Amino acid sequence: MRKILIAEDNVEISDMMKSYLEKAGHEVYQAFDGAQALKIADEIKPDLALLDIMMPKIDGFTVCETLRQTMTMPIIVVSAKVAEEDKVRMFDLGADDYITKPFSFKEMVMRVGAQLRRYYEFNAVPSGDRHYGKLMISSTRFEAKADGEPLNLTAKEFKILDYLTIHENQIMPKQKLIDDVWGVDEYIDENTVAVTIARLRDKLSKAGINNVVTVWGLGYKWQD
Repeated sequence: MRKILIAEDNVEISDMMKSYLEKAGHEVYQAFDGAQALKIADEIKPDLALLDIMMPKIDGFTVCETLRQTMTMPIIVVSAKVAEEDKVRMFDLGADDYITKPFSFKEMVMRVGAQLRRYYEFNAVPSGDRHYGKLMISSTRFEAKADGEPLNLTAKEFKILDYLTIHENQIMPKQKLIDDVWGVDEYIDENTVAVTIARLRDKLSKAGINNVVTVWGLGYKWQD
């Protein structure tokens, strides 16, 4: 049983989501505004969050950004906002999937299950700090430092770095990164991966770390 947080101000939709998720065996908590969502998340440490964007008090963009400062669990956005810029912004803030309203509750349950499986397989690594030369990275604290100084990575930059270091010296194709780091392929293309890798490399390079290697025609790897 996993703890699921639903942050949705429409009571009817929230109750339907809760009903379907409970039938799937999950423990469900409901928040009806952004402030309540942050409070409940801090209290229960959910295994996954379903997050609306247009909520009272604090909007979903801010909630997502705030959650990502301390939590790494999957975040699925469920919103009536269909503009590409809204989707891109949420992914950049750390969302893992995006469902547009109206939606199938059965599909929502399937997406929740897929994200949970991917997340717990991905995080089946030692919980302590890992060291690679001057780099220290902690999957559980969502933290990366070079010589003790924070690298100030975005959520996706951190996830890519975490993923590549976990799979040290293994070539990871771009599509594999899309599947395992972003968790969706509807709105993410290989160019997005390349841009995110370039930004990550720039931050690492400024700290004297140059271990993210491009294997032309195949993908990327962390080379020791």
